[in-house]
Amino acid sequence: MLVGKWSGRLLLTSLTVAGLMGVSAQATPTVEYSAGHADIGLAYESGELELHYHFGAGAVLDGVTLVSEDEADPGEVYVRVADSTQTTGTALSFLGNADPYWALPQNNVAGQPFLGIAAEELSGSEFSSASLEMTGFSGPGQFALWQWPNSAFMQTVDGISPSDTLPLVIGGHDHFNFGFTAEGVYQVTITATAELTGGSTVTDTETFWFVVGDNTVIPEPASLALLGLGGGLVLMRRRASSKR
Repeated sequence: MLVGKWSGRLLLTSLTVAGLMGVSAQATPTVEYSAGHADIGLAYESGELELHYHFGAGAVLDGVTLVSEDEADPGEVYVRVADSTQTTGTALSFLGNADPYWALPQNNVAGQPFLGIAAEELSGSEFSSASLEMTGFSGPGQFALWQWPNSAFMQTVDGISPSDTLPLVIGGHDHFNFGFTAEGVYQVTITATAELTGGSTVTDTETFWFVVGDNTVIPEPASLALLGLGGGLVLMRRRASSKR
């Protein structure tokens, strides 16, 4: 969880939103991440695999620039995808050839979130492999995760399937493009899977929130449930995954 000044605030202001398409209820994030470097990271503690945000010094949370590193649960923070990330005149098939689209870039751009994906906290002496799979999605448009010059690792234009998987390098760290085709609130559910050197497998599933557009706000819980059920695209691939 976030430490210091953030933890008390998050505890007091968290809300609960009804589950969509069989997804269990979860808290609505209340802290905005709007700029600077952060990673979607994997950690392994007390026999549990944990997806989380790791924020670097200089990351901006609720308008405050962090002076030191910090961490947060995915349900505590949403990522602001501002209008400054909008791209026009470029059609990408894995985003349904939408024009314009909004994208957090894989390169560092001042004033925008520089969001990476990291398995740096996993040791090669403990783990032989790890991956992230998109197993659920809700939003008003399409989503894709890609890296130039490669094709997309995850995309919603063709539904959700096991092919929506990003292999990770144990102990590694990299950056990708996170793209969206419309303004609004997106929820991307990710299942992390890691194989221990002894052969057993551990998993964790978390939902990451992206708020696209300068003027977009997260609706109240009841409105958000209605939006997901009737006003936006909701995809879910059910999988039987358990920690063992």
